[in-house]
Amino acid sequence: MSSKYRTLVALSHAVPVPALFSLDDAQLAALWVDHGAVRAQAQEVLAGIRLTAGAFLDRDLDRLEAIPSPRWADDADERLAACMQAAELSPATPLAVRSSGGIEDGAAHSFAGIFESVLQVEGMAALKGAISRVWRSAFSRRAAVERLRCGLLDAPVEMTVIVQRMVDARWAGVAFSHDPIDGRPELLVEAVQGIGDVLVSGAAVSQSVRWGTGGLSGDAPLRDAQEMLVELAAIVRTVEAQLGTAVDVEWASDGERVWVLQGRPITSLGTATDDAPEAAWTDLYLAADEDIAAFRPLPGFANYFRTKRRPLAVLAHAHGVAPGTALLVRGNADGFGAASRMEALCSRFGEDSVVLDFSDGLRQQVLPTRELASRLREVLGAKASTFVIRDYVRGDWGLITQPTADGGVLCECSADGLLAINRGSAQTHTFFLGRGGQVVGAQSAAAAPFGTRQREQLYEATHAAVARFGPVQLEWVAGAGGLRLIDFSPIRSLHAAQLDDSHEEEGRRTISPGFAQGAALVVSADGHLEDISIAATVSISHMPSAESLGPAMVRLAERARAGGGEMIVVAPRPYAALAALIPYVRGFVFEQASMLCHLAILLREGQVPAIASRALYARGLDGGSLTIEARTAPRAARTSPEAA
Repeated sequence: MSSKYRTLVALSHAVPVPALFSLDDAQLAALWVDHGAVRAQAQEVLAGIRLTAGAFLDRDLDRLEAIPSPRWADDADERLAACMQAAELSPATPLAVRSSGGIEDGAAHSFAGIFESVLQVEGMAALKGAISRVWRSAFSRRAAVERLRCGLLDAPVEMTVIVQRMVDARWAGVAFSHDPIDGRPELLVEAVQGIGDVLVSGAAVSQSVRWGTGGLSGDAPLRDAQEMLVELAAIVRTVEAQLGTAVDVEWASDGERVWVLQGRPITSLGTATDDAPEAAWTDLYLAADEDIAAFRPLPGFANYFRTKRRPLAVLAHAHGVAPGTALLVRGNADGFGAASRMEALCSRFGEDSVVLDFSDGLRQQVLPTRELASRLREVLGAKASTFVIRDYVRGDWGLITQPTADGGVLCECSADGLLAINRGSAQTHTFFLGRGGQVVGAQSAAAAPFGTRQREQLYEATHAAVARFGPVQLEWVAGAGGLRLIDFSPIRSLHAAQLDDSHEEEGRRTISPGFAQGAALVVSADGHLEDISIAATVSISHMPSAESLGPAMVRLAERARAGGGEMIVVAPRPYAALAALIPYVRGFVFEQASMLCHLAILLREGQVPAIASRALYARGLDGGSLTIEARTAPRAARTSPEAA
């Protein structure tokens, strides 16, 4: 039974409350044959949004909307009729079907206006439709975005549906026992003529009055309804006494009496803040520190970008390479409510897509630039947020470069893009560069898409970065506009250049050297693994726990542990999320793999043998024992870049 329903039942002994009954999860499970399955579907999608930090929010919201409504049991009509009879209601009587979400009216988040209510419901068919609609609003688009904003994606999908006699309202609205902004102990009433939902939706302009020590003041039509206001004031005082705190009361008057539709504490009392309109931005990487001061304190991800990528942007500029546009933004819904301000922000981005890092719960979301304004309107609230928007530079090629111990540069490139390389899903090719950007060895075909000047920049900037930051690898995007230097990742050592790639054409490549034997732990091609590998959840800078990556990864880790740490992971790609299995296995076999992706680096740093081999991968799929012999490159496998 929901707190809203319990409160109304308790208040009905002291103030007028329209006849009502509720349908909680247990009752709905009896009315719907697949209630549990539908609820589990919604919970799974919400959990996925959390695990991926909202990186695929639009797709996941579409999945929520596609979840079918529960199917009614054969005896549902009889059960509903019995509920109405017990509450002295009739399906022929106009009813209001209202929501009472499990996370509604919390101390920190009210979810006001997020869930559905359906009014003027008449007839059994209409009642059943309204109940389904209200229950499904627990995981509607608005509810999912609000859950994300409030950090409540893990909260259970719970929705009690309240069915109540509809009040034929002449006036309706909300009454506060104290001013919710400054806490003054005076009655504040906001009302409209007719049903109160037009007040909440903004479809009608409200009238308001105050009643304090200075008497009654406010809009004349409402002020003149003094008999109703006197009755309402008495009801508000009674509700306040019943709940033991300052309250707001939803009410409706049918001309004969005032009815209470809901009563709840004013959760914001004493916590009012300045929610003045804000809408400002500055360059994240290149702005001076004094220009950043107005945006502090920065969220962790913004501070990370600023601290790490500002020096990189300066280095890129020195080598004639452009960084992508990245803006640090601070604002709220009112500040960006003006179309001109929103348009000015969106016009700063020159690519077709942008990456939005809005909060810890909404990270690395790639969306078309034309949709940026609508997404910001969804997630911005009354309080100002500080967030980051970056150009998503897709280009024609993604590249990662790493210096070699003998003074050259190892380049790994893919037409699948930089993100795909990092997260292990790309098909890649490697080549080596010597001084002046000269291609070294037999991989000239892989270097063909990059001109002489681009190869010089790859070589020079990579070595300059190592001189500036220590052992690192650089991340690039190449296209018609030239090279863009996107990011860098610290690495402990430069092992990749010494790996044996001499059999690459035969479908075999050393990813991490070493020897291992063990039974196969097969990981199937899995969209979920790709999702969590692409999201901000997995980083090259730390080893994720299986628990942090969701139930599917926990099950894989349990299988690995059950194998006594002797198993070899067999996976189609080196998905970054598989890093959670490193402590529990002997080695990794991939059908195809990048040498410089996140997982490959972690495997080498952890000295875990790994190989990309189509033949060994196919053998692993058949089960049984596998042997990995992943070698370092023969000394004469390629010409020294210094000698080139």
